[in-house]
Amino acid sequence: MIDVRLVEGAATSVRVIGKGDKERLVPLPEAFGAVFRFWLKDPPRGEFAFARAAGQKPASSQAARAYLRGMLQKAGIDKKISPHKLRPTYATNLLNAGAERVDIKALLGHESIATTQIYTHVGQERMEQGVARL
Repeated sequence: MIDVRLVEGAATSVRVIGKGDKERLVPLPEAFGAVFRFWLKDPPRGEFAFARAAGQKPASSQAARAYLRGMLQKAGIDKKISPHKLRPTYATNLLNAGAERVDIKALLGHESIATTQIYTHVGQERMEQGVARL
């Protein structure tokens, strides 16, 4: 489970404590920041963005999966998607938006750019755009 903590006074980034207790600050997209600030108003969660009911510990992986499953059902999406499966989507969307792989590596907390390469999927449109720039 990744420990996601709120950054005091801001909803523009979150502090993520990943594997090996390595900490990184992950910026949030502007549109998501507004939604995130609204969501955080109630109920109070303590220092964690995704907390257990008492707010003293981060939510479990099982709770994150259940929450995502509920959100998918509400959206009418009938697919089994785990929170971890969202990472390649995030990485690919960043790549398609013009982010450099080295920056994506840092955002995902990867040690190696090779791991990031596994997470990013280059689509046909991106390849065609690259060829068109020649």
